[in-house]
Amino acid sequence: MYDRVIRANTWQALKESMADAIAKHCGSVRNLQQLHCRVIIHGLGFNLYISSLIINKCCVFGDVGTARLVFDGLRQRPTKALVWNSMIRGYLRNGLSGLALNVYEEMELSSECEPDKQTFHLAINACSELSEFELGCRVGDRVRRRGFESDLLIATALIRMYCKVGEIEIARRVFDDMAIRDAVSWNAMLSGYSQGGHLREVMDLFRSMRFMHRIAPTEATLVSVITGCANSGSLEPGEVMFAHSIKTGFEDNLFVFNSLIAMYIDCDFLNMAEQLFKRMVFKDAVSWSIMIGGYVRHNCPNDALQLFHRMISSTKIATTRSILLNLLLACANLGNWQEGRWIEETYLMCDESEFELDASLITMLIYMHAKCGMIEISLKLLNENALVSRDVIAWNSMLKACTELGQVEKVLDLTLQMQRKVIDSDNITFITVLSAISMVPLPRKGAETHAHIIKRAFESERPIANSLIDMYARCGSLADSEKVFNHIHEKDVVSWSSLIKAYAWNGNAKEALNLFQLMMESGTSANHFTFLATLSACSHAGFVEEGKELFRSMKEVFNLEPGIEHFTCIVDMLCRAGNLNDALNLLQNQMNSMGTHAGL
Repeated sequence: MYDRVIRANTWQALKESMADAIAKHCGSVRNLQQLHCRVIIHGLGFNLYISSLIINKCCVFGDVGTARLVFDGLRQRPTKALVWNSMIRGYLRNGLSGLALNVYEEMELSSECEPDKQTFHLAINACSELSEFELGCRVGDRVRRRGFESDLLIATALIRMYCKVGEIEIARRVFDDMAIRDAVSWNAMLSGYSQGGHLREVMDLFRSMRFMHRIAPTEATLVSVITGCANSGSLEPGEVMFAHSIKTGFEDNLFVFNSLIAMYIDCDFLNMAEQLFKRMVFKDAVSWSIMIGGYVRHNCPNDALQLFHRMISSTKIATTRSILLNLLLACANLGNWQEGRWIEETYLMCDESEFELDASLITMLIYMHAKCGMIEISLKLLNENALVSRDVIAWNSMLKACTELGQVEKVLDLTLQMQRKVIDSDNITFITVLSAISMVPLPRKGAETHAHIIKRAFESERPIANSLIDMYARCGSLADSEKVFNHIHEKDVVSWSSLIKAYAWNGNAKEALNLFQLMMESGTSANHFTFLATLSACSHAGFVEEGKELFRSMKEVFNLEPGIEHFTCIVDMLCRAGNLNDALNLLQNQMNSMGTHAGL
């Protein structure tokens, strides 16, 4: 009896010793292999706890193959969730979410082991990573049946997953049912609202978090709220958050500053973004990328290139894939092939390049070369690279560049090549081709393209229908524009504005005004483009009073600030009618207003 007790104590001590060595003192793959051999020699190879530690350590070192061998080498499928969780976690740690889900599903089929809270948490995270939302929702249902839905880690993971799939209301129900919430769970819900563009909910939830529940905001909180303001194009609440970040000690936080710069860019305040960027003491690659991208988006490609050269000459920050994409687009917009070629050779084609030429980079190179007039280089890249030769996005980039260069024949030739290669056109393809046809115009080609659109069942796509209205109007076929318009089930402001513009081009001002009235009655809000089209119709028809009333209502009724193009249109209308004094007064008032805003 005494001997058995000693042997039992020795056995327990051995297990504890081996476990401690693996968990705390194993610093290399070789060391782990040696320990694994000792585990097997001492007969501990089938011990579930020891096996789970070896699996964990293998995955830490990136050796998931050995981890799986250990898992599969157990005498029978584990009856404890511990080992399953180790394997699932190991795959997730190494970016193998698909294999992690395979293990989870294998565990679900096993009648010998029930998933625990940790299993569900890992499985939900894997579903989010892979956008496997159908399986994720099944996991969520099982979580509810087991009564784990209010668990802090599981609920937070569910919130993230439901928000990612767009099920904001379900995410909010999970959030509201949580017994305990920490800053991470609040941030998950805020991020979901932010990414979905629900600014009011973002601000309401932030106020509740801050002032009712007294939870201090983290950098992730502020980034989510500021991003929500940017996504909604709402500067005022964004600036309130800027002030709040200063008040709470985040004024020098890199992530908060980056999100503020992005917000000002998204809200069309590029000068404010520049000032913030200059104020930053420390900038990372994301800071430079956001600012370079902001210049490109706001049609300042020269500034983008200058900032990039400043980055590589004055910092040690490495160029990123995002920066390269923006730089190539800047070169395309400038038609600067030499600079684009230098970027390509320096960062993409050299032997030491860190970048793998993926489909996005090749597509941007195709667009850049074509936009710079190097069509043959673009065609070679398009036809000879397996990654993009059958990719409709790459072909669309080529079509777009040729359209922007006015090379309509090349656009039509490329569409024929796509048909011969059996590359399925998408809505972007048709919109681009219709835009090219409208430039000449080519009524027969327009009708042929329309027939192809009907054949591919794209006619009900509203953006394509809107492009057809515009194309037929430019080709002088107003009746066809009206037919397309009448077949649109849910007309948006572009649909109405496109037909108003069609009437204006064809000198039918009365129909344009009637359509504007019908648009108001339908509940569709007019935008700047609508007013420009309607004012143009009034100008060409000499409808001075109607035009003046429209111009007045633009700001007083619709709260839209007239742009320079609207002033030009109304001045043209007044001059055509011989009201030169009124035109001069309007111009002088506008100049005085501009001077006041500029501080002159």
